[in-house]
Amino acid sequence: MANIFKSEILEKDLGDFIYSLNQQTISNHSIDSSSKPLIKKFHRNAYIIALLLNKLEKRHIDEHRFLFLSEVLSDLLSNIKLSIIGFKQSSLIITRRILENFYNHIYYFEHPVEYKLLNLGRNEYTPILELKSYLEAHPLFKTISDRNIKIFNDQVFQHYQELCRIVHTKGRNFMGLAKNLEDIRPGYILNDHIESINNTILVMVYLLFKFHRDLEFSNIEKSLISKTFPISLRGHLLS
Repeated sequence: MANIFKSEILEKDLGDFIYSLNQQTISNHSIDSSSKPLIKKFHRNAYIIALLLNKLEKRHIDEHRFLFLSEVLSDLLSNIKLSIIGFKQSSLIITRRILENFYNHIYYFEHPVEYKLLNLGRNEYTPILELKSYLEAHPLFKTISDRNIKIFNDQVFQHYQELCRIVHTKGRNFMGLAKNLEDIRPGYILNDHIESINNTILVMVYLLFKFHRDLEFSNIEKSLISKTFPISLRGHLLS
């Protein structure tokens, strides 16, 4: 994975990624020219998380420092497949898991005892609001003069709250109401759906990059990571 961010490798992997998704398509949500830029953004976000995960696995032997991020990557791959097939609600439930495990990664990174209790089956659930507050108050973030951290943390949490309405079926608009298999059809605009996920994953990547700024990145890696973001954010990301 040393050369994972060479442009030619990234482009080849994107081609393989889109081909694989098209092979899975069983609905009218095939990947056309209008979808490809959004799929490319999704792919790059997933690639950055894979890069962060690879570096963490090389640096740490304790799984509490990387396992939740590994699950984030796994859920991202499941998510895009569900989206293409046409299962919007399932995709949104997976998106909620991604956001939960993002916060879990930040929290359990420095809480090995709590992680052991979690794996012993103890009811160690911590409300997401507390994990959001933990991120905001974390010394690593407090030492950074970057107002985007609070803005993006709020954005992730707001999206999480919206997704909870679907998980807990808070009203008719959040129900599937299928009475037979034929009722399960893609009833949404794929591009809007993927763009919404991309927006949240992008700010999540920003926060992860800031949290793990002690990791070493090559100039090529830094360049390609920064180019994932709008120009207005690139300077803040690398500062």
